[in-house]
Amino acid sequence: MLLFKNIFAFNKMESQTKLFSKNYFSPKFDQCKISSFEKYEKRKRKITCLSSFFSSPNDQHFSLKAITNVEAIIMENEKEIISQKSNNGIGIIEFFEGKNILVTGATGFLAKALIEKMLRTIPKINKIYVLIRAKDKEAAFDRLKSEIIESKLFKCLEEMHGEYYKQFILSKLVGVVGNIYEPNLGMDIITSQQIAEEIDLIIDSAANTKFDERYDLALDTNVNGPYQLMMFAKKCKKLKLLMHYSTAYANGEREGIILEKPFTMGESITKEKITSISPFTKFPSLNAAKEMDLISKLKNITNNGLEQIVKDLGVERAKFYGWLDTYTFTKAIGEMLINNMRDEIPILILRPSTITSSYKEPFPGWIQGFRVIDPLIYLYGKGDLPGFLGDPNNLLDMIPVDMAVNATMAAIAKHGYLQIPQLNIYHLATSFVNPFSLHKLFDNCYDYFTSFPFPFVNSKGDKIEVNEMKYFDKLSEFSNYTMEVLSKQHRVQDLSDEKELLKIQMRLKRKMEFLNNFSKTYEPYSTYKGWFHNGNMKNLLEEMSEEERGSFEIDASKINWRDYFLEIHIPGLKKHVLEGKKVPT
Repeated sequence: MLLFKNIFAFNKMESQTKLFSKNYFSPKFDQCKISSFEKYEKRKRKITCLSSFFSSPNDQHFSLKAITNVEAIIMENEKEIISQKSNNGIGIIEFFEGKNILVTGATGFLAKALIEKMLRTIPKINKIYVLIRAKDKEAAFDRLKSEIIESKLFKCLEEMHGEYYKQFILSKLVGVVGNIYEPNLGMDIITSQQIAEEIDLIIDSAANTKFDERYDLALDTNVNGPYQLMMFAKKCKKLKLLMHYSTAYANGEREGIILEKPFTMGESITKEKITSISPFTKFPSLNAAKEMDLISKLKNITNNGLEQIVKDLGVERAKFYGWLDTYTFTKAIGEMLINNMRDEIPILILRPSTITSSYKEPFPGWIQGFRVIDPLIYLYGKGDLPGFLGDPNNLLDMIPVDMAVNATMAAIAKHGYLQIPQLNIYHLATSFVNPFSLHKLFDNCYDYFTSFPFPFVNSKGDKIEVNEMKYFDKLSEFSNYTMEVLSKQHRVQDLSDEKELLKIQMRLKRKMEFLNNFSKTYEPYSTYKGWFHNGNMKNLLEEMSEEERGSFEIDASKINWRDYFLEIHIPGLKKHVLEGKKVPT
């Protein structure tokens, strides 16, 4: 259900006078013990702004010319804090000790790995409140137990604590009934008030990650969810930081080196491209409230094909504004909304690229479910994907889940100490420091599956043998080649057996329909022309102590991708996802 209360706040703009009259340091900032705080205040009072404000019936924006750069002043003070902590690094473990944390999306792949790492490395953490969709407390506890506490991921933690494992973990994890896109996050009044008074950090990992999800469902989780979360965050008295997971691909159809820049409400990738060529050309501003309103009107329509209409609408709106699909489009709008509503709340937005199995921790190869690249590996290994629609030299950006977790904890600690009410963006990505191409992925898969083939057979009872991948830039060519290869694999020996022949033909038809749709869904990623700059992650690495770099490894340049896929990722995929489980055919 979509909620529209106070939705007008989505596109609320602040005047430049109000913007520069705010206190850019929280009341708790003195905890950081900045010796130059008074100097900063004096510098801030010297700021002179010359501003002009332009408005039209359809759009609002303003331009500012500042003699003194506020961000530069804040960065200067950040450096002073960091220099004071340089001997001990960031102080990751010390920061998390004693903290109370609210986690959304906790049963998902990334958040679950983050919870495990926090509990394993910081036993003195106080409480982790886990928001879980469930009908009641008992059902929430059952999910907490089955999906987190008893997960294979936590076996190292269980070995550390032995017979006291359950006692330890139940003293730390608290399952909370809730829903990210409802007021107060779906919590009852008493619980929401208690948590609002206690929590120091919010970690938002809730997301609808389906590329072509229905537009209404994607907006619910990825846009209305952040809206409700920000409304709740403003009630949290001790809140030091709110961390939100987005995606690197929220950058949409941007090309070349993509910097770690925040989104603001109204902008779009298409608008960027048009105005870069023709500055005075007008293009409709992207407005979250209007997108939500558009969906609400559609819900009043009675139509048997409404579900497909709503799904197609998401893709159309995404393409119109310059995004790859419904998922990346709604995640970008969610970022805009957070930026628009943040006021004095320190915000950290982390944009991981494609998250893959664990590189080292808590053990190599752990993965939960099919991730983005795994259907490619699986279909290729079983002989159903002999060709691919994409550029073989195109870069695939991936980051192992444990490195994403380590970067998360380091960034949270850094900005949690600072508590400066600003928005910081991090790309958790590898294309800039350790590039890996599409053809290398399939080359590695070929080497693996020629030595360790899947136990699949064709209609003749022969084992499926993989061939080197062929690449196409046209869907029709991909479709013709794939159909030819699959027809040979499943050729009927006895052509007089019409029943068997018809059965195989129908199976091939369904398979080709699936593969064609599959290829079109992946095409924006297999032809992506952007490189995600990760200067903030590089700076984070430099600020960590040697001990922290060992305990919270984030240096992706060390990864040997061939070894990773052959020895870690594909074996991990077979063990944790495919072994003994029903998988797509």
